[in-house]
Amino acid sequence: MAKLSPAPAQTDTAGAGADTRRTLLVVAVVTALISVPVGVSVGMSWVDMPWSDAPRSRAVPDWVTLPTVRATTSDGTVVKARVALDVPDSGAKSTIQRNVQQVGLLLEVSIAQQTRAQIGSAQGIPRTADDMRDRLNAYLESDEEDPLVKSVAIQDLLVKPQ
Repeated sequence: MAKLSPAPAQTDTAGAGADTRRTLLVVAVVTALISVPVGVSVGMSWVDMPWSDAPRSRAVPDWVTLPTVRATTSDGTVVKARVALDVPDSGAKSTIQRNVQQVGLLLEVSIAQQTRAQIGSAQGIPRTADDMRDRLNAYLESDEEDPLVKSVAIQDLLVKPQ
């Protein structure tokens, strides 16, 4: 009997290249499936998303609303106003609420110093609000660097016709 020799090993380079590419593809997919959830859970701080930037927030005003102020201007015009005060903290708020009658009188004096023409001018309301703020800070003995009343908002200003 004739001795059979084993068949020579076939070297198929095209098949080996396809197996290598398939292996690399599987490794890339597995890596992506693992790294994406891990990256999302860790936060991926190196990726800047437009919606991830928190807008810079400004301090929200703490408003103290006061009862309606009724006053007569220096020329005899009756004025009615609703005023709110922007204060820095709860301590200033409680100070103003404890002295609400005196604060109301100061606001009336501020309006009484004006005339109908002054209040009705283009800068009348801002000037009146600034005067109210200055008088209140002087009364409450707050310094200019850290005032107890930051600003005054005149919500409604009704000037009665003569």
